[in-house]
Amino acid sequence: MGNWVEPLKHSFAEFRRRRVFRVAAAYVVAGWLLIQLGSATFEPIGLPSWSMRLLLVVLVLGFVLACALAWVYDIGANGIKRTAPLPQVSPAMAEPAPDASVAILPFADLSEAHDQAYFCDGLAEEILNALASIRGLRVASRTSSFRFRDGGADAREIGRALNVAAIMEGSVRKAGERVRVTAQLIDAGNGYHLWSENFDRKLEDIFAIQEEIARNVARALRVSLKGKAIEICSCAPRDMRAYEFYLRGRQIQSLKSSDNWTKAPEMFRHAIALDPEFAQAQAGLADSLAQLLIWRIISPEDALDEALAAAKRALELAPQLAEAHVARANTLSLAGDNEGAVAAFQRAIELDPELYEAHYYFGRHCFAQGQHERAIEEFESAHRVRPEEFQALSLAGNAADSLGDKARGDALTRMALPSALAEIAADPENGRALYLAAGMQVRLGDREGSRRNIEAALRLQPDDFGTLYNAACTYTYLGDAERALDLLERALSAGHGFRDWIEHDPDLDSLRSLPRYREITARLG
Repeated sequence: MGNWVEPLKHSFAEFRRRRVFRVAAAYVVAGWLLIQLGSATFEPIGLPSWSMRLLLVVLVLGFVLACALAWVYDIGANGIKRTAPLPQVSPAMAEPAPDASVAILPFADLSEAHDQAYFCDGLAEEILNALASIRGLRVASRTSSFRFRDGGADAREIGRALNVAAIMEGSVRKAGERVRVTAQLIDAGNGYHLWSENFDRKLEDIFAIQEEIARNVARALRVSLKGKAIEICSCAPRDMRAYEFYLRGRQIQSLKSSDNWTKAPEMFRHAIALDPEFAQAQAGLADSLAQLLIWRIISPEDALDEALAAAKRALELAPQLAEAHVARANTLSLAGDNEGAVAAFQRAIELDPELYEAHYYFGRHCFAQGQHERAIEEFESAHRVRPEEFQALSLAGNAADSLGDKARGDALTRMALPSALAEIAADPENGRALYLAAGMQVRLGDREGSRRNIEAALRLQPDDFGTLYNAACTYTYLGDAERALDLLERALSAGHGFRDWIEHDPDLDSLRSLPRYREITARLG
């Protein structure tokens, strides 16, 4: 049965992607109106009796033609273009999945009001992070696994897409101070259950539940913990309401568009107000403010002192919390304390060598400081932690360009691009995947694919700073300086943008001699 179900699903998805169903529905409505009009007018105006039959024949032929054209062409902001086929997934993704590999899907919200998505995501993410810290266990990234939240794909399909041997999924029903969690681990090869369990406890026991689930997953996959303690939320809050606000803040931070990030700090502030000694909330506040400051979505005079204070307080409360050191490093970087930032990043990596964010943001810091070789090293380390992620290697390619090593930059880009294209194929509305893929495609010579993806990103997120800035970089590579400057001006018009990053970004090198470029970037102060 599976031999024909999967191709059928793929065909249905492709018809939907190419908007064939939408065109067919519109054509049927228009055709029905024409038939009604013909029935009412043909005879009174003296047309022969066969005119109605001719209209029906024309409409049927037109329906076939309209569907065929919808399949082949797409109408967008830049006119009619030929619809591109789905990108090919990297051949590496077709390799057999390692036995010790798993994807953690977001838990389904079965609460009566269906308003606990942030809690369900947070629960799954905590388990994912705990498992990712176990040496020898490969865990699909949050970005990759959470796109399967709608439950439309079975375990075997997800396993093939993410190249993992097992899938963990579950549900949460939360009511007052009680929570019921159902978790199950499924063999991605045959769809059979490897383990399942129900937990019906007080809300305050949620951390114990998460730890127990993580241990059971590791045990079922025959991964040795070798005495390693799986610890979820080592700095657990005294007030569970604080934890819920913390999870809301983290959920907002994970959104693809930076337009929504400004709401995250308020969630962490609420958590801190309820529990001032909740170290992870303090780190979350520092981290969320740092991200907004990095892109100048808010100004330093409004938030830098608060970010520094929150990061300092997080470390006072939890000196061994690697995430707090990353938050501290980011804020020190923004404050211009390069030496302090480097020390904080290094301490975070010493505490947790498998922390993706520590390597990734350290790489960004080094890039902004013009330390491009070190940036590449950290981006490559981040990629080793999350091999299916493409963002770190994409930026590593830029750093190689800044060193004048185009061959190395091209090699890094070729490694990153297939994962980005696979992400777009699975989630066509992932704006960041679209604009980063566009930048990589143009440098490797696929100008048509690059233009298609960057315009798709702009349609999805027309006012998002990251989209506008990366679109400016892409059009610079495409040789359209005026379009690039228009996009850069829109990106920086509200005062957004990290000056050190922009000044060291090789993507914009060909614009720097232009008076309009100097005029636009002068607004950064």
